[in-house]
Amino acid sequence: MSEQKSKSLSISFRVDDGVLGHNNREFIAENVDGERTPDNIIYVQRDIREMYDELFGQALAEYNARQRRKDREIADYYEHIKNSDRVKPLYEVVVQFGDVDTCGLKSSKWETAKLMLDDYMRGFERRNPNLKVFNAVMHLDEATPHLHIDFIPITHKAKLGLALKVSMKGALKEQGFTASNRLQNEWAAWEESERAEMTEILHKHDLSRDVKGVHREHLTVDDYKQYAIQKAEIRKTNEHINALKKKNPADLTPDEIELIKNQNDIMRSEIQKRDEKISSLSRKLGAKFVPFEIFDNDKLQYVAAELEKANVPFVEESNALHIPDYAVNTTMMIAETYKPQKCDSIRERIKLDIDRLVLCSVNLDDLFGKLKERGYQVKNGKYVAVKPPFGERFVRLKSLDAAYLTKNLEQRISERDKFPTAVREQLATANALEKPFHVTIIEMMTAVKEFRITPRKTNPKLIYAFKNDANINYLSDQLCTISEFNFSTKEQMYAKAEELKAANDTVGLKRVTELIKAYESIVEGNYIDNLIKAQNECVQNKNIKKHT
Repeated sequence: MSEQKSKSLSISFRVDDGVLGHNNREFIAENVDGERTPDNIIYVQRDIREMYDELFGQALAEYNARQRRKDREIADYYEHIKNSDRVKPLYEVVVQFGDVDTCGLKSSKWETAKLMLDDYMRGFERRNPNLKVFNAVMHLDEATPHLHIDFIPITHKAKLGLALKVSMKGALKEQGFTASNRLQNEWAAWEESERAEMTEILHKHDLSRDVKGVHREHLTVDDYKQYAIQKAEIRKTNEHINALKKKNPADLTPDEIELIKNQNDIMRSEIQKRDEKISSLSRKLGAKFVPFEIFDNDKLQYVAAELEKANVPFVEESNALHIPDYAVNTTMMIAETYKPQKCDSIRERIKLDIDRLVLCSVNLDDLFGKLKERGYQVKNGKYVAVKPPFGERFVRLKSLDAAYLTKNLEQRISERDKFPTAVREQLATANALEKPFHVTIIEMMTAVKEFRITPRKTNPKLIYAFKNDANINYLSDQLCTISEFNFSTKEQMYAKAEELKAANDTVGLKRVTELIKAYESIVEGNYIDNLIKAQNECVQNKNIKKHT
């Protein structure tokens, strides 16, 4: 390492979704060294509900007391915020000095990184009185020391609702961060302020800031701020459009549909507004690599694949490829050859495959290995992407849904046995009539994991899981009928059907008749076979229609 590099470190300050189970080591990810977990430094670890009660209890009581209508009262403020589409119940920042090479376990600056992170953490709430920290930990059991700080932002100047309420924008405004224009918002100003604090901490240790990946040494502070703010605003616009894509098309307005259709054109227009500024900055930087921004995930993956074929080096980011300046024209030509594919069905198939493999994997590596066994290609890196055997392009996991982010996949894998365990416990205490249903549910779960049955979701909008399986829920409904009528033998079941028929109780008769039908299919031993047969016939009919 050069003398200059030894005196400089990169800094990382990013806002994350926050997975408390990961932060507090309720489940251990593959990249964690369990033997070093006791070394982690816990600054605060409080229950979020208790924190909400403490912060907002009085304000909530005062708000409810002012309501003349019961339906306008808020019973639980935490649940109210949790179910809101406009605000999050918690926010998290992840803070790190250096990387695995400069501050990793075997580096000379491991201890220095710990001291700097501790310094940053101890000043966080002093600098940010409106960001109430309820969980904060320094992880020392991974490759590089880093902080996870989880907090609840509060504002005292709310115009509507509670006098004291959750609001990140309001919290930052009260701390003095204002939006000077459309591009320079409170978030950007606050993030830059925190990075400046990290830079000051570096200086205390006779270190300077190394901006990784891009040469910005000739950029003034104001230039850099404007560049970062403009990129953040464009990212925000793109995230808004991506959020619209997840809604039911029937709920979208004509303007929102137009936004989705013209996403790339809109983004390109936004970028053109800052072209002159970026061009000027690029000349100042003298960088060998320049950003080529693409705001459609499928298109980005297409261009990346074509660049690989052409042996053009690049660095992939969320909505951009950093390419050599000599390859700009080549990249533009590749981008122009892109043709959208109808990939919604492909994405759904990928999601369902991952959902099923989550249920039989022990960790992420095992999951990716099982995907490869099914013909997938897996590309690891900053953004994990997969290419299915039935698709032409790589698809980023993060573009599928938040549930497919690696940290969330890890949590889902850690919870994979909860439902099967509950079914087996119920089987142990089941009566003679209930046992065949529990056994069939267990067999069905195995068939799903072995890819003998293609499952149907009860709720198509949610990820697939055993509790969201239409066939399993159908059998669970039959168990509810058994419990409701207090059946313990098949004779009781048949007798009840006759009784309901005589009483002309059509609703009750329909339920018991459905139960008898399912029971007879199960005891005949062909319940699952019939499902598989019906499934295969459906596929054959679709193929016939496709070729006629």
